[in-house]
Amino acid sequence: MLGKLIEKVIGNRLQFQLISNNFIHLSQLSGLKQKLIANAEVALTHFICSGWIKQKMTGSLAFDIA
Repeated sequence: MLGKLIEKVIGNRLQFQLISNNFIHLSQLSGLKQKLIANAEVALTHFICSGWIKQKMTGSLAFDIA
């Protein structure tokens, strides 16, 4: 149990350092705290609408890796 607690603390601290020093791109949404699937939906909608406004052909490809 102590090992799990230490692992959690180190993981949280590492993630904080990576984000605060801009080592993780802002579009990275998976596996990070404070990032929801709704954020991914908003980002995808934004990218598609931006493409439409610029009269570009826009599409998406989605797949699930298990």
